[in-house]
Amino acid sequence: MDPELSAVLEARAARIAELRGWPPRTLGSVRRGIRILCAVHEIGEPIRASTIAQLTHNAIPSNHVLEVFEDLDLLLDDRPDTVQTWCDARLDFLPAGIRTEVDAWVAVSRNGTRRRLPRSRPTVVTQLRLVQPFLHERTSTYTTLRQVTRGDVTNWLADRPNRVHEASALRSLFNVLKKERLVFANPMRGVTTGKNHASVPVPLTDQEVDTVALAARQDPALRVVVALAGVHALPARRIRTLQLDEVDLAGRRLYPAGFDRPLDDYTAEAIADYLAYRRRRWPNSTNSHLLISRNTATTATAVGTFWLDRLVKRLPVGLDRLRQDRILEESAATGADPLHLAHVFALSARASLRYANAASESAAEQTGKKP
Repeated sequence: MDPELSAVLEARAARIAELRGWPPRTLGSVRRGIRILCAVHEIGEPIRASTIAQLTHNAIPSNHVLEVFEDLDLLLDDRPDTVQTWCDARLDFLPAGIRTEVDAWVAVSRNGTRRRLPRSRPTVVTQLRLVQPFLHERTSTYTTLRQVTRGDVTNWLADRPNRVHEASALRSLFNVLKKERLVFANPMRGVTTGKNHASVPVPLTDQEVDTVALAARQDPALRVVVALAGVHALPARRIRTLQLDEVDLAGRRLYPAGFDRPLDDYTAEAIADYLAYRRRRWPNSTNSHLLISRNTATTATAVGTFWLDRLVKRLPVGLDRLRQDRILEESAATGADPLHLAHVFALSARASLRYANAASESAAEQTGKKP
């Protein structure tokens, strides 16, 4: 055991604990984990991330211990490649030749080239999800993607509701394979897809509104989410990443992404109640995000999509429907003015027109006149 290294790491843990707001019990567990690691490793021996992960079996928060070791030459990051794990689990149906070609595309996407910037992990996984249906449905009789024709691609895309994004992912796949000389011709060359079929926004029913309101009263975090989506029409990502300094309860203002909005009574009360709950549950948390969870309270990260999806699972509708209902309500109250909607909710011109047209059609149906 290297007592000097242990002391240095424990001091670093104390600084991080103060910065992150770890409770004393968590800091004590992290220090115990550091001592265990130093005791089972020789002086100068690298410590593997997989070894740190095993501390969880001893009721030690391995993610916090790993944060202490991050950026140190002592740490050997041997954690499994999550993208590769995804590919192994979901692309095992591919013939060996096609799988090699897909792996080459993934490698270029992740690492980049001299003329191509590397893509982030979420982008790579999203593109893999988009091309997976095509690979599953149209390549069962192929041994290589060199056999894919332009007709195969256009016929498959014709009936796809999300064809614009799927075509973009396929274009990326075959562009890379062509540049890497793994296919002779690019079947996506000259392929046009038009636009995705835009869905018509639909307002909530009275029963759905009552059910949402009842569920929101049962959980302070859910009530905040419902208020931000149903009153301020914030998208899910903006709700997850909303910062504490973007909420001014005293001045009754909300500043999401730099926008200045008045804070209504319902949202202000929901946020105040949640902040009181947060202080009771995680009194030492220094996380700057408004919404936190058990896993993020002692970190600086925002809550994840899985946490938010699980939170709103008890609602009869998703956050998109809540957001649509709010925008439709505003559109109906302001004469279906697309410029007003674009300004208030930071919508694109196309989106604001879609809501304005939906509100106009709804009003025409109620009066029995053509819009």
